[in-house]
Amino acid sequence: RFDPAPATDKATADAQLAQFKALAGGDAATIKLLEGVVKARGGSRDARMALVHDTLVKLLDGVSSLDEDRILRSFIGAIEATLRTSYYMQRKDGVRADGGPADYISFKFDAAKVPDLPKPRPYREIFVCGPRVEGTHLRFGPVARGGLRWSDRREDFRTEVLGLVKAQMVKNTVIVPVGSKGGFYAKQLPDPALDRDAWFAEGVACYKRFINGLLDITDNIVGNKIVPPQGVVRHDQDDPYLVVAADKGTATFSDTANGIARAHGFWLDDAFASGGSVGYDHKGMGITARGAWESVKRHFRALGRDCQKQDFTVVGIGDMSGDVFGNGMLLSEHIRLVCAFDHRHIFLDPNPVAASSFKERARMFKVPRSSWADYDAKLISKGGGVYSRSLKSIEITPQVREALGIDAGIKSMTPTDLSNAALKAPVDLVWNGGM
Repeated sequence: RFDPAPATDKATADAQLAQFKALAGGDAATIKLLEGVVKARGGSRDARMALVHDTLVKLLDGVSSLDEDRILRSFIGAIEATLRTSYYMQRKDGVRADGGPADYISFKFDAAKVPDLPKPRPYREIFVCGPRVEGTHLRFGPVARGGLRWSDRREDFRTEVLGLVKAQMVKNTVIVPVGSKGGFYAKQLPDPALDRDAWFAEGVACYKRFINGLLDITDNIVGNKIVPPQGVVRHDQDDPYLVVAADKGTATFSDTANGIARAHGFWLDDAFASGGSVGYDHKGMGITARGAWESVKRHFRALGRDCQKQDFTVVGIGDMSGDVFGNGMLLSEHIRLVCAFDHRHIFLDPNPVAASSFKERARMFKVPRSSWADYDAKLISKGGGVYSRSLKSIEITPQVREALGIDAGIKSMTPTDLSNAALKAPVDLVWNGGM
């Protein structure tokens, strides 16, 4: 289906037959069917694909288990829904376009034809898989835009991306491009608590692999002509439009993506990834947070209060390294942040001083890749602290109990239960700046 080698290539045919015989386990009837597949290599690709399909269906007659039959048919369906792969690309010394190792494979799917895929099903999906990274990019039309996320969900990052792209589709309703979204999971990250720079460097390395994997099987435009990628057999039409943007964890990666696009000679050049040095820096400008803060001011006005001149209490989701959370928590000097949590830490400051805590948040915002663990403990009020989300339990001090409205009989809570309690706390504002 995807081997670009000539159909009459005897060496490839012999190797394929040897593989088939090994897989058949000596079963004569199976070997006879598979020999017919090899002999048909001289025909057209479409004819060979049809023969392979018919052969596989005949082989399924020997499967007695209903579950096994369903699983095998799903595999066949996924294979036949595959439109492109980078598996057969010829790379000198195993090096990709930007000079790094090509230790991954890319697959492009017509998602509507993949069996049992949850809805909504995208127009096209590209899956990149390697020993250090896995990632997927979902597009709901030929012209689509949306960001790429550095996911921390190994088992279900596609579910995360699908949920994000649903929202992206709604946001893009009033503009020309439909929605798209991508996400990647770095599989061999070092412990950030021991070496955060090494952790970040591995994330960037995985991002580079993911971007290369997307571009490897994407058409280019040279002059006025569509140029398919070399070594890639296409089972779809010309499809040269691919753009990406920043999302959680990738806010500073746009220049990296554009550098890779340039290395590929991709026609969009530095327009491939929005943001970076040639675009809008969302975090630097605080675009999203400033817009959301106008809603905060409007809500406080409805309560007869001025959040720019009067102190108010806040529970937050996120940390100061983030775009929306970090910028938002600097938009008023009267914020009293009593609790905040992200996927790493829970920050508790039951009786914060607005002025000093504002200055400390401003300091942390400027620290590259900061976390709540970087907060100056001397500035945290009595009963507070910074706690790892990996702890078995966290002691509930009288001050925290009062600030978050926790029942008097509760002496300790798991990090998850404490986070849930914080969301129900009797505070003036919940600032959802993270996930």
